This record gives sequence, structure tokens and C-alpha cells, in this order.
Amino acid sequence: MRGVVVEQIDGVRIGKVIDVDDNGRVFIDFAGNPHGLVSARHTSSVNLDALCKAASSGQDVLLVFENSDPLRPIIIDTISSCNTGTARKEDINLKVDELSDIKIDGKKMTFDAGEQIVLKCGKASITLTKAGKVIIRGAYLLSRSSGVNRIKGGSVQIN
Repeated sequence: MRGVVVEQIDGVRIGKVIDVDDNGRVFIDFAGNPHGLVSARHTSSVNLDALCKAASSGQDVLLVFENSDPLRPIIIDTISSCNTGTARKEDINLKVDELSDIKIDGKKMTFDAGEQIVLKCGKASITLTKAGKVIIRGAYLLSRSSGVNRIKGGSVQIN
């Protein structure tokens, strides 16, 4: 009886996590894989949460193969796609009781609302409306500028 010849894979490959099942088994696929989904092990430096995220976002993973066997992949790391130049759009839902501070790193933050956006802290508030109004309220307002401080409008009323 003749054995099945399986093409060996030497070196490192890039693949994708397709699914993580309820038992924590990770299923991957990679270019040139003739076997369909393959169950993969992973190193201790790659946690299951990162693999679940990779499965849902389509993030690439770095694969090596035990004894060069394509049916024995090992995930050694996830591959960051932060340098692709394409921004990912994700909704973030935050619950107030779970937070003490929010820190968002990035070059630009956009808040978009259909009717209005209100920022409040104590007696101070800033309201932006869809009609184009910007309303700033507070017990004390300070405007500082190292350059020109202009007030422009169809009409300007002070007091």
C-alpha cells in the first residue's frame, strides 16, 4: 500500500485565521493549501483573544510547519497591518460605569452625529448642531491666541 505524498513546506508562510471554535481550536488557511481548513497550534506568545480578533478582522498570521508538514501548522505571531495606509472603521461602544479615563491615540478623531453633539463637564458645555450652530456655555470663558484672535460673523454682539 502506497502512502499519500504530501508536499513539504519549508520556511515561514503567511496565512489567515478562519475560525476559532468553542473548544479553542484554531483553523487556518494559507496560499497553496490543497487541504482546506487546517487545525493549527499556536505559541504561548499568541493568545486566543488575539487569534479570535484575527479571525474576525482578517488579520494575517505568521505560520511555520512542524517537520515541514502542511497539515501541522504552528502560528508564531499575528502580523500588524497598521502600515497599509487604509484606516479601519470600527464602532466603539463604551459604558460609563466601566471607564475612568479614555485615551485615543491617533492623528485625527471625528465625531459625527445626525442632530447634535454635546460635550459637558460640570457647568461647561459645547454644543454643535446640524444647523451649523456652535454654542459654548460656561461659568468662565477664556479665549487665548498667540496670533490674531478674530470674531467674524454676519453680525457680532457683545453683551
